[in-house]
Formats: sequence, structure tokens, C-alpha cells
Amino acid sequence: MEKFERLINMCKVKMPITAENVGEGMFLVDRGSFQLIIPSDNTEEHGDFLINSIQGHDNYSYNTESTHVYHVLDGTGKFIVDDKEVEVQPGDIITIEPNKVFSYEGEMILTLGMTPNFKEENEHIVRPVTYDQKGSSKK
Repeated sequence: MEKFERLINMCKVKMPITAENVGEGMFLVDRGSFQLIIPSDNTEEHGDFLINSIQGHDNYSYNTESTHVYHVLDGTGKFIVDDKEVEVQPGDIITIEPNKVFSYEGEMILTLGMTPNFKEENEHIVRPVTYDQKGSSKK
């Protein structure tokens, strides 16, 4: 039950996310095309995150160890997994297994669960994503 309460509290963060409203015990990472809220109590075994996707992820990448489970809370967009596009909307859940190259695009609020939790040495960037002024990715 504690895990669900933590996710609910993460979702109460006011948009747009700023360092002032991110909430106690959480950290904000602003990557320009998306913002990531990281709770300070994530463990090595599992991590939960809240994502404010302004345009989408900033790269195509894969993780050699972690399974990513994204839940779309608000907005619409698409995930690109191994060059296959999947349109998403609120309520959709996307699971990405280790070693699958992926990215996402769109204005969305997402939760992300990673098992095991993120470790930089397991994350591999394939190529960056750049966005035009309208927010569409350039391939």
C-alpha cells in the first residue's frame, strides 16, 4: 500500500514542474524535452519516476538490465520500440524489456517503474532525438 500512496503523491505535483513545487523528498531533473521527478527513497531493486513529457525523450536508448513499465496518465503520444510505433493515450501501459531500443514522443504525463532501478552503466544511447519548433522529432 505504501508504494501506491507514494505514486499518488508523485502525481499530485503541479504542472509545470519547478524546483519549488516538486515536493519534499523528491528531485527534479529537467532535460528540456522532458522532466523527471525522482523520489529519494527509490531502492537499487526498483525505481519509480514521474515524467512530464513536453516533447518526448531526448534519445533512443536501451538498458541491458532493467525492464521499464510506463503508464500514461494524461496526454497522448507514441512509443517507438525497435522501430515499431505504438500510439498511446491515458490508461495505456507499455512494457519495455531489457535490450529493446526505444524512445517516446508527445505531451504526456507518465509514471515509470524500473526493475532493477536505473544504473548509468546499464543505459546505452543509440542516437539523440532532436525536435523541430513544432515539437515533432526529426529522424
